[in-house]
Amino acid sequence: MLTRRPGVTVLHLDESLAIQSLPFPPEHEVVRLDDIPGTHGMCDPFAARAIEQRLARRAFHGVTLIGSGTYHYVTYFLLRECQEPFSLVLFDHHTDCAEEPPLLSCGNWVRRALFRVPKLRRVVIVGARDAGELRHLGRRHPDVTLIDETEISSLPAPRRLAQRVLDAAGSHPVYVSIDKDVLHPADAATDWDGGTMRLRMLLYALVALRRRRRILGVDLCGEWPVSPVGAVSAQSLRQVRKNEVANRAILLTLRSG
Repeated sequence: MLTRRPGVTVLHLDESLAIQSLPFPPEHEVVRLDDIPGTHGMCDPFAARAIEQRLARRAFHGVTLIGSGTYHYVTYFLLRECQEPFSLVLFDHHTDCAEEPPLLSCGNWVRRALFRVPKLRRVVIVGARDAGELRHLGRRHPDVTLIDETEISSLPAPRRLAQRVLDAAGSHPVYVSIDKDVLHPADAATDWDGGTMRLRMLLYALVALRRRRRILGVDLCGEWPVSPVGAVSAQSLRQVRKNEVANRAILLTLRSG
């Protein structure tokens, strides 16, 4: 089995990361997944098998950049690699706990993880707009805590949010997943509805998690989708550069603690 070292993995599912200039350490690699059919938004079983096989061959673990939020379901495969009890801390404007569709998707991967990832003990969803999808979860083993955007807006300082996240995650090691649609539109641009969390609050919470919990892994998605035409439009480039600034801040925060 391949021995993985700490580093950064960039998943090439679309072109959204290829046009950014990010401060990757020497320990990084690009894993191409864009040639696998059946991956956009939903992931069919054949695509899922192919993605898991390529992820298993990667050289590094640590931070994984996924690309557009359309592919956020890749986090499910990364969670399945965790070998000890852990808590998932998800920064996302959506709970990703939808009942439908039956295929693994960017909208239901958390729900699937709740029932199918044996080592998952707690889920903390930070910044979601509402808890509607959580009401239909039924029986599940892990505890689920929602810190919605209304609660976040009532917290007087970033440290209060950080402490709330730490308390909800418990004493387990954590896996952190970030969809930049949780952020205020001034700090990030995605093709989904944006949240209200400011980037400084997210960074403060990441520093607290890094200092006070052992982090098993981090992934980051929510890039502005680009196309051969859109990549050269002025509007698209402005959105991409905004996300690049946020990505740089997140990556540097994770490295410096």
